[in-house]
Amino acid sequence: MLRTRSSAKCRQQEPGVSGSNHFDSIAEVFNKVWHFSDEYKDFVISHIHTDLDLQPSDILADIGGGTGTFTGRLAREAKLSRAYCVEPSPAMCSEASKIADIVPICADAHRFSTMEHPYSKLLLKEVIHHIDKRERFWERTFQRLPDGGKLLIITRPRKIDFPFFETLKAAFSANQPDHTLFESELRSACFQVCTQERTHTFTLPKENWFEMLRHRFMSDIAPFSDEQIEEGIAEIDRRYPGNTIEIADRLIFITATK
Repeated sequence: MLRTRSSAKCRQQEPGVSGSNHFDSIAEVFNKVWHFSDEYKDFVISHIHTDLDLQPSDILADIGGGTGTFTGRLAREAKLSRAYCVEPSPAMCSEASKIADIVPICADAHRFSTMEHPYSKLLLKEVIHHIDKRERFWERTFQRLPDGGKLLIITRPRKIDFPFFETLKAAFSANQPDHTLFESELRSACFQVCTQERTHTFTLPKENWFEMLRHRFMSDIAPFSDEQIEEGIAEIDRRYPGNTIEIADRLIFITATK
């Protein structure tokens, strides 16, 4: 039985992606292993629609769009004029090319920002911590967006609520910048910023969760050996008795408007 629970909090504020080698290695199985639930996808997609205010006239650039699953769904549901799936991993980009409703571009964030492709909305879902030298990227993005154009960052807090083993929690925290840094950078680039924290809680069979860990579904898991992951899975198994595991995904949505 899948259970869901959502909450939201908003505070209004006034006026190149790395790790592609890891994702090359899991491109063919990515859509199978990175699958919390249909309800989870609906939760995220609905807030992307709302926060970006997607309209049929919009051109969307999905930076770090992976295999294009979210890009394609957003393009179809919002009837977008065009949708780019911008992905530096050739293997992931190859998977995205199988989706008819999107235009895959094999490039990282910085390279895309120098291209001549127009866009009115930009999505950075769970990718912002992979982009370095962001000040230049924000400057170019602000220049390229039309007045009223928007970008949306979806990220997580440094203290994650996932049922990870302790060494993985520490690794995630060390690699994850505080979201207030992104807010400050965006304000410095002259964007108007609104941040919302939303939590979606659901239940998965433990074996599904363990398989996701074994496939290293997040880049933070990539440095861990098979042995370390199996030891971590045993640690999680001891901590959470039973055949299912409850997962609370606390996401931070940062909307910036020109």
